[in-house]
Amino acid sequence: MGPQISFCRLPSGGQVAWAAAGEGPPIVMVPGWLCHVQELWTHPAAKSARDKLSARNRFIWYDRLGCGLSDRDGIEPSLENDVQQLETVLDAAGIEKATLIGYSFGGPPAAVFAARFPERVDRVVFLSSFARGGNLATAEAHDALKKLIAADWGLGSRTFASIFLPNGSGYDLRWFSRFQRQAATAEMAIRLLDHLRSLDVREALSTIKVPVLVLGNRRDPAVSPKNAQEIAALVPGASLHLLEGNEHEPFIRDSGDVVEAILDFVEGRQPGTPRSPEKPTAELTRREREVLRLIALGESNKSIAANLRIEVGTVERHVANIYGKVGARGRADAARQAIALGLISARTG
Repeated sequence: MGPQISFCRLPSGGQVAWAAAGEGPPIVMVPGWLCHVQELWTHPAAKSARDKLSARNRFIWYDRLGCGLSDRDGIEPSLENDVQQLETVLDAAGIEKATLIGYSFGGPPAAVFAARFPERVDRVVFLSSFARGGNLATAEAHDALKKLIAADWGLGSRTFASIFLPNGSGYDLRWFSRFQRQAATAEMAIRLLDHLRSLDVREALSTIKVPVLVLGNRRDPAVSPKNAQEIAALVPGASLHLLEGNEHEPFIRDSGDVVEAILDFVEGRQPGTPRSPEKPTAELTRREREVLRLIALGESNKSIAANLRIEVGTVERHVANIYGKVGARGRADAARQAIALGLISARTG
């Protein structure tokens, strides 16, 4: 059984859906542009990321108003309302203090909340986020995307999938396109894009006192690293960690490096700190051991598929299962596990 979904109501009105998994120090993910508390984790790689985030922590996520299982009607997006949604979810979950992951659109409300209520925030991770929404695209590009969504939400969702997941397989792109349409109507997607463009939290960022990690991909096509650099420059003492990736959506492709960096920071380590292999939580199948051995030898998912004569999507599902079983947070972790299991020698690794 998956995590149980709960609901809470804002003082100003509007019911928000939220869910939790795991036990331990709480981590709360503030949602991005579009969200669906239930559907996000139906992708195998996303489920693997969730399992890692909840392995030693109480991981909580929720749907912003207008999306997913939260109320969708009569919603007027605003930054104050975004902050109130986060506060209400924390109260409903009985959380006094948490680490916040402000993913993309979720970064600005996380910033304001951390500046306003430092006693309720342990740490903040700004993941593929920004200080100013107006910096993400020109006015012309913004209007063109809105017109595309209004004209054909199916085509619009496929366009955003290709932007957010430039390395996505056919399965990934179809899944993410469908996810967006399940998460929100075309009208709400457009209203939230306008809301996003209006955000400017530079003042709040400059007053944050808690530890902050700014995390992103160097070649993110939706939110360039200049935005991460701006956040890091504004927050006193913030750490900036840019990954060698070119995707915006963090949990659909190989999310190992992203999750690993987040958990390193949450557990008080510098991102990328080596760790000893953990004992697998379940026995690997013969095929999973073959895939793990090839991962450890540095093979890409595409080359593994060619080597084993299976589909790339099948390899991706094996990788997600392997990461969950061996507790790997990335390919470096997986390679150490392959050595520990005797699949390759330490010299070969």
